[in-house]
Amino acid sequence: MVRLAESLPWVRGRGLTFGVLRGDVSAGVAEERERSAKAAIGFLAADEPSVLAALAAGADEAAVLTTCDAASLAAFVDRLELRARLRVESTRVQETFAHAERLTGLGTLVAGVGHEINNPLSAVMLSIEVARRRLLPTLEAACRLARAAEAGAPMPPDALASLKEHSWFDRNGRGAAAIFDEMGNASDAIASIVRDLRTFARSDRDEPPERIEVPELIEHAIRLSGREASRRGVVERDYAPDLPALLVPRGRVTQVIMNVFVNALHAIAEVDRPVHRIRISARADDEFVAIAVSDTGPGIPPDALERIFDPFFTTKRQALGTGLGLSISRAILRRLGGELSVESVFGEGATFVCFLPLPSPEAIRDSWERTASPPSGLSSAAVTSVLVVEDDERVLRSYARLLGNPYRLMIACDGSEAIDMLESGSTPDVVLMELDLPGADGRELLSWLEAHRPELARCVVLSTSGGSASSYEDFLRTYPGAVVHKPVRGEALLAAIESTARRQREGASAASPTP
Repeated sequence: MVRLAESLPWVRGRGLTFGVLRGDVSAGVAEERERSAKAAIGFLAADEPSVLAALAAGADEAAVLTTCDAASLAAFVDRLELRARLRVESTRVQETFAHAERLTGLGTLVAGVGHEINNPLSAVMLSIEVARRRLLPTLEAACRLARAAEAGAPMPPDALASLKEHSWFDRNGRGAAAIFDEMGNASDAIASIVRDLRTFARSDRDEPPERIEVPELIEHAIRLSGREASRRGVVERDYAPDLPALLVPRGRVTQVIMNVFVNALHAIAEVDRPVHRIRISARADDEFVAIAVSDTGPGIPPDALERIFDPFFTTKRQALGTGLGLSISRAILRRLGGELSVESVFGEGATFVCFLPLPSPEAIRDSWERTASPPSGLSSAAVTSVLVVEDDERVLRSYARLLGNPYRLMIACDGSEAIDMLESGSTPDVVLMELDLPGADGRELLSWLEAHRPELARCVVLSTSGGSASSYEDFLRTYPGAVVHKPVRGEALLAAIESTARRQREGASAASPTP
């Protein structure tokens, strides 16, 4: 590229760069734009294809000048300045609106995070108060006894009585140690929330791509959304095993997943259903990881579906958003080489799918070198996933409240839906199945599992309300797995699931080849 500014005295000092391209037009423009992100860049090209290539690569203006007289060059420079100003102003407006959308998301985030912080903070404050009441008298008595021992004086009886009175042992024999453990755990919870907030608050310029596991990324976004989801419906997590790691800016992608997740929360609040469900699933192929968020809200009208990603277009009430969240989310994913798509059946719900590109092996290796060592693995890989097959919505809600924290839940309302989920790639560790299901009952689903997923058929917990069918009694007498009878207590249900999950882990460990 030959710069012409030096040969044109009337251009100097105006903050412009323009020149004649030689060689690869796109590479030349991209190199100049990278060097001068805010500068006005224009190019005089040899032909029209080169003009189009220069504009596509980021030039503010490009043209073929048949005559390089002063008037033609002056007109070119005027156009260049005008288009550069419009580009800078457009970028500034986009950044302003993006910031406004971030603030809207931050408002939703803070509303949930305040609750998440206040709970462990209350535990810390109450524990400090208990420790002050129980431990300070003990320490004071101990000091008096120590001074008496040092002076060779008799032990003060009131100090001995105080020490005995305030000695603190619980039934586990841990006493004061337990309360310090509780304060430590609560402090760790607060620190984790603050780390999440700091990640969310980073700007694009501060955030390089980092290696992150897909379940960790999704759980991060769910945590930032607070407990609103569990109040409004059942959150299902359906992650394929052995998902490849991503190399992405964590904060930006968290913003995308959180936007889509919060949209689902808003959607299920707009229509009454006996049980609302938000299902988050993750699958991968050779090129992309697809993270899908489905809800049981009202869905998107067909006439709005084509405009759903347009800036400022929204189907929500005015107080719930600016209409920029989905537009910004799609732009973020496209900048990363991905995409955001939507499917909806009006009246039944909507599904948004985030496509994130897989990094190359070289990029993963470079990220390991930057972090000094390869990651040791993801702790959340040990989380047990449970597929609940139950047609009673009241029981579903109860199961979700009991199991939603320690386990990842997937839900099917009958045997057909369970089979559809399993055929689509769902891989639960344990199946909690009602025996007396409508249509195809639990025995038929179990037969399908034995034929198609024999390893999972050995990890089924049957629940039954003691129906009148005598064939169920005969079946249950010979069933080798765990059975819980309704009404079931939480302890019994958790014990049955945990014992079945343990058996599944032991079976998987035994089946793994020994290195």
